[in-house]
Amino acid sequence: MQSESTLPAETSQPKGLGATALALCALVLFHFFRGLLSFSGGAATPLLIFVQLLTALGGGIELLLIWRYWKGADWGRIFVLIWSFVVAGREASALIDHEDNLTSLLIHPPRFMQLLLAIFLLYWLNTAPVRAWFKKMSSTAADLMYQKLAGKLCTAIARHHGFGGAAWKLAFEHDAELILTCPWRIVLDDNLAYASNSSASLGPELSADDEQPNRLLQNLRVKAVRVTPRTSDLYLSFEMGIELQTWSTSPQTQQWRYSDPTLTVIADSVGLNSQSVTVSAAHPDRAAND
Repeated sequence: MQSESTLPAETSQPKGLGATALALCALVLFHFFRGLLSFSGGAATPLLIFVQLLTALGGGIELLLIWRYWKGADWGRIFVLIWSFVVAGREASALIDHEDNLTSLLIHPPRFMQLLLAIFLLYWLNTAPVRAWFKKMSSTAADLMYQKLAGKLCTAIARHHGFGGAAWKLAFEHDAELILTCPWRIVLDDNLAYASNSSASLGPELSADDEQPNRLLQNLRVKAVRVTPRTSDLYLSFEMGIELQTWSTSPQTQQWRYSDPTLTVIADSVGLNSQSVTVSAAHPDRAAND
């Protein structure tokens, strides 16, 4: 599978990473200085001095881990996820056991903001683009296509002549389109609802069944996109339990082509392994296999 794009580089830092790192640092410093104030009124016993040293050491380690998180270390992301899980679990446990209530949580802004940050990080750090950035892996062509096509409405499907012969064109909202030059079919609840006729596709005249795929797919939104890694077979899941399936026929030939204003994905069946695709504005024509 080949991919061309004018999207920003996938290796750029995710938006919000710096803000979350600053928020985590602010929480560490807040708890550290609050601990110092609690010790300031008492006598400086050896035990208190030891506790203060341990607190300072723990705060320093936390700041180091947050710094590595900001720099993109995956183990820094794991540390932040563990912290978020502990914070969210502790607050949820207190509410469930009736040791606390929402009113007391709301009247303590630092504690409430800490809980909100933990819940947000548990979701955000597990999203595919952010997780891929931390693992230093670029999105594959199939991932990019899913990001662009999922949720789009299919507006029409009709015959399309090009790419050396007859094909089918699926039009989607926001100027996205999918051109099929390989055999394909529509499956409804695991039953065959339509299959393309390769012999009929060679002529310009329309067959009686040409309107059937349009009736089945028009005004339905794409729910999922899957591409097999070696043969580039495409599976589009739509609403109403409908799935469009393609399959490859011969190597070294184009099977389908997806395009929108910012992304073009061209699939063939050369049998290559999946490879990550690095999309860079500086190299918009870089090709990779999926």
